[in-house]
Amino acid sequence: MRPLAELLADACDHARRAARPVEGAELSGFVADALCRDAVCFCLVVVAEACNEAAKRLPRVPAEIPWAQIKGMRNILVHECWQIDDEIVYNVARSEAVALAGHLDRLIGSLSSS
Repeated sequence: MRPLAELLADACDHARRAARPVEGAELSGFVADALCRDAVCFCLVVVAEACNEAAKRLPRVPAEIPWAQIKGMRNILVHECWQIDDEIVYNVARSEAVALAGHLDRLIGSLSSS
């Protein structure tokens, strides 16, 4: 079993990886680039898998992290891929992923200090 801090670090790293391809990119460019879309979706799946496992092992899950929404998006990306909304994926990667990484950084820090 992987240590909790490693799971959170993976989630944090992949959240930042999801954000990189959409920095400065327009939605139309993102939608037109299948490889970019697939890479961002994969990173978001890794984020969700790691967050889901971490949430099971945390004594208290921080409310500022949208655990249910992360898991819900993962379920669509993995199990209902025909329902993927490129605009939602783009907006999550562009607007939410870096903020999530910051929350995860703070959570990792709090685990180290306790």
